[in-house]
Amino acid sequence: MARTKKSKKQKLANQQAKETEDSIITNIEEDFIALDEEDKRSRQEKRFEIKSGNKRKREEEEEDEETSDFESFTEDEKYVYPWVERLQSVTLPKNPTVSAFFQKEIVAFVQYLEPSRAEVRMREFLIHRVEQVIKRLSPRSKVDDSDIDIVVNPPVGERLQLRKIARALEKYDICDNTTVIDRATVPVIKFEDALTELKVDIIVDSTTGLASAEIIKTMIRQQPGLRQLTLIIKHFLALRKLNEVFSGGLGGYAIVCLVLSFLQMHPKVASGEIDPEKNLGPLLIEFFHLYGINFELGRIGICVRNRGSYFDADYDNDIGCKSYSAVSVCQHFRKAYLTLTSHASALAEQVERQSKKGKDVRDCFSKTSLLKHIIHIPVNMISQRDLIEECYLQRRWLDEFAADSFSWTAEELGKSK
Repeated sequence: MARTKKSKKQKLANQQAKETEDSIITNIEEDFIALDEEDKRSRQEKRFEIKSGNKRKREEEEEDEETSDFESFTEDEKYVYPWVERLQSVTLPKNPTVSAFFQKEIVAFVQYLEPSRAEVRMREFLIHRVEQVIKRLSPRSKVDDSDIDIVVNPPVGERLQLRKIARALEKYDICDNTTVIDRATVPVIKFEDALTELKVDIIVDSTTGLASAEIIKTMIRQQPGLRQLTLIIKHFLALRKLNEVFSGGLGGYAIVCLVLSFLQMHPKVASGEIDPEKNLGPLLIEFFHLYGINFELGRIGICVRNRGSYFDADYDNDIGCKSYSAVSVCQHFRKAYLTLTSHASALAEQVERQSKKGKDVRDCFSKTSLLKHIIHIPVNMISQRDLIEECYLQRRWLDEFAADSFSWTAEELGKSK
């Protein structure tokens, strides 16, 4: 394919990104400890290597056609930013900084992603329906759930085949079509709930998934900022179809470990100098910088035990060994870092110009978003959430299988107290 000549605007954008990146390196390098604890090089030598590596990466990418970080999405994908509307109701201080604004935007985005009452209850009802189907096949089986992954543990000595479960789910109208992946390391049934369109995974006879879920819950309770940053990174990767291990991406457990390690190894977080939950904007950018630019993927391993540490890569102890698209994940992290720093720098310059004119700098943040340059909410996700809300409020669940045995409240059933 013939290469297109870059316009002056594109060249200027590249130069601005480079300048922004160079200015931020000085600040970020003070916050991160070296990956190699035995590294005795001077700060100038380390900075030179970082900048040289970044220059190499830039040159390699500039050899390709100019592409935005969103061009991996399908052509009919609509870009929607509902959290920006929520952000408009947030009152900013008289002289807000870009960092303060970005913090408020991330909080608004996380609040949007958090499940509503309807979503929680319809998810619980879905798990109940699946459990009742399993009980009919194997009365003594135990059904547990982690997020929307369901684990079926039959009693000792009893085999419960995935395809048998899949046929039963279709029989009781839980779903129309199931996909059974029985040759994977962990065989799984994938299906979409016919009532709510929620996507579900079912695995049989596995305690590791539940153990991981408990570990994650403990991590989130103990580490401030972990839940919010993990939600953002999971959504970021899901938009790029890099959030499933079976397709080469990163699974939920690996993502949590990446974010937790980042927070553990961040000196200002570890020392208590900053509160992660009040500095989500800078931390998100620094996360992308660490794993998109600085981290040596093939040489360094992360350990999240105790206070966290790095170690020489051990391929016999690699929870991400199935994530064959890890390099692509890091490339997207790098693009996100450059994109965010570029737009944050431009917004800061706009604020400075407004301030010099003696005007209210809050006008610069009206209907503005930094996150929208790397993240959006797909229209189908909004439609699904609307569907779940309708199913719940209109009581479409009344005639569903196992509705009579679910723990509905009197209010949900429309009965007076």
